[in-house]
Amino acid sequence: MGESSRLLWRCRRGIKEMDLLLETFVQRDYPALNREGQQVFERFLEETDLDILAWITGRSQPTDPAYSQIIQRLQQVNTAEKPGDNTKDNV
Repeated sequence: MGESSRLLWRCRRGIKEMDLLLETFVQRDYPALNREGQQVFERFLEETDLDILAWITGRSQPTDPAYSQIIQRLQQVNTAEKPGDNTKDNV
């Protein structure tokens, strides 16, 4: 199993929206991270779903400051409008 496949498997969280968000991050942003950033993301994936969701939505802050860059990028992925996606107008 290649590194990308392994990471995509680890991104499967049980919450469909979080799965999509993390998978998009792995495909779009993960390759651009330096090795330290990639290690931080791999540690980040060990956190609980509820903690990750709270951090992404801004309801709480992680105790590990190294997660800040990952969270910011995930928030950007979350708010980026996707072509043909009009769900923002429907909420």
